[in-house]
Formats: sequence, structure tokens, C-alpha cells
Amino acid sequence: MTRLLAVAVLLSAIGASAPARSDPMSSMHFLVGDWTCTYHQGPAKVTYKATFAYDLAGNWLRERDVWTGGGGDEGLFTYQPKQHAWIISVVEPDRSLTVFRGTGSDFAHIVYRSIYPDTSMTEHIDRTSPTQYTIHFSQTANGKTTKSTDVCVHS
Repeated sequence: MTRLLAVAVLLSAIGASAPARSDPMSSMHFLVGDWTCTYHQGPAKVTYKATFAYDLAGNWLRERDVWTGGGGDEGLFTYQPKQHAWIISVVEPDRSLTVFRGTGSDFAHIVYRSIYPDTSMTEHIDRTSPTQYTIHFSQTANGKTTKSTDVCVHS
């Protein structure tokens, strides 16, 4: 009986410390590391570096973007199992915050819609290969739609 209890405690500890295999956060692991990205909006083209790393006990994936001239922003990605939803929060140097919500269980293709500060933005993130992903962004404000595309390649 004591041996069975010890095995049960050990298995429970292993299960508590290891992420569940079905946890959709594991589908984001391909992003960990450095990426070189090119942002396109009409004729404008900007190159930036994106760095991803797990944070907060592996429950969030942090993205830090930096571009020439000292600009940058930061994003946090997670999956909320109870709501079956992906959440992204993006903070900008001007202290603004945007929160997106997406559905689906695989990060390889998620459509996100902004929920804060408004619902005017949509972002499609697609894993196009093991070493590339794209972001298709659109925002409608004052009757005008703005679109951009980012292509990111693992550095």
C-alpha cells in the first residue's frame, strides 16, 4: 500500500510539473528564437527583428520586436483552455495596449479579432513553413481600411 501511494504521488507530481501534451501552447514552440521580419503596407517596407521566448512558467510566449531607429513593441500570447481561445496582448512604447482574441486549437493558422480598445482590427497569423510565418493585418477606422503584411523568417 505504501509503495502504491508513493508511485501515485510520484506520477501526480510528474503530471503536475509537465505541460499536457494536448496543450495548444506547445504548437507555438516553433516560434522560440530570433526571426527577421519584413512589414509591408502599400509601398512602405520596414525590416524588424522579432524574438520569442516562453515566460511565466511556459504559460505565455513573449515576443519582443525591435526595428531601426529604436522602435519596438512587445506581445504576449497564451491559450485559455476553458474558453478555447488564443489571447494576444500587444503593448507599445506610447503606453497603448491592444488585445486580440482568436479561436482554434492550432497556432499554425489563427484568425484574431481585436477586443480592446475596439473591434476594428483583424490579424491572421499563418505558419507557412517550419522557418516562416506571415501576419495579415487589417483595420477599419472612419470608413477606411488599412492592410499590411509581415513575412518573418527564422534567423
